[in-house]
Amino acid sequence: MKRIESVSIAEVLRQAIEDSDMESRLAETRAAAAWPAVVGSHIAGQTGRPFVEAGVMTVVCRSAALRQELSMQKSLLVKLLNQAARAEAISELRFRN
Repeated sequence: MKRIESVSIAEVLRQAIEDSDMESRLAETRAAAAWPAVVGSHIAGQTGRPFVEAGVMTVVCRSAALRQELSMQKSLLVKLLNQAARAEAISELRFRN
């Protein structure tokens, strides 16, 4: 019987993610999970859980004032979220009531 080199589970999972093109979706999920760390717990408590689809993160805001304040910081927030995701996962950030 021929022996095959052993491969770690981490390597098998990494290869499966690459083969199924799930890397971008995984990065989007990491970015959404980083929202409270990026904006802080107080602001995260005033917003809904963000969701990401095709690189566009949508965040529901409880007040128009908060939505306006976050809108003025879009470019910085996108940069910080992408750093947290360790990838260019977010291309656009949208806020709605």
